[in-house]
Amino acid sequence: MKKQEQEEIYIRQFITELGTVSPSKGFHKSILKKIKPNPSISVYKPVISSVAWKIIGTTLITLFIAVFLFVPNGSEANSLFSQLPEMKFPEMAFSLPKISLPVINLSPIVMQSLVGFIILAIFTIITNLRKWKIS
Repeated sequence: MKKQEQEEIYIRQFITELGTVSPSKGFHKSILKKIKPNPSISVYKPVISSVAWKIIGTTLITLFIAVFLFVPNGSEANSLFSQLPEMKFPEMAFSLPKISLPVINLSPIVMQSLVGFIILAIFTIITNLRKWKIS
């Protein structure tokens, strides 16, 4: 404690002997320039590119039209697609092999969720391909 008091007395005596000197002009500005970092120019890069927005918009419009045409309005109503007039296609001259595919009876909400899942999977694949610089 005594040593600290002696140091304080010595420092005060030293400062009073030397006196104070006023800083030069612009001293504080030069210090602030050294402290202040240089402004960096940052380029804004959107999270979702314009191509992705176009794909998203097209997908939403297509999904809306598909739901509007294929899903019936009520329990007894037919879909708009079934109300379109039948088109007759010309008969083919050759026969194709008969392939029997299983018929899966899914509710409309399950079908819509599967379509949504497939669309999200496609977006995920496209995003990963862009990250890997493949496309």
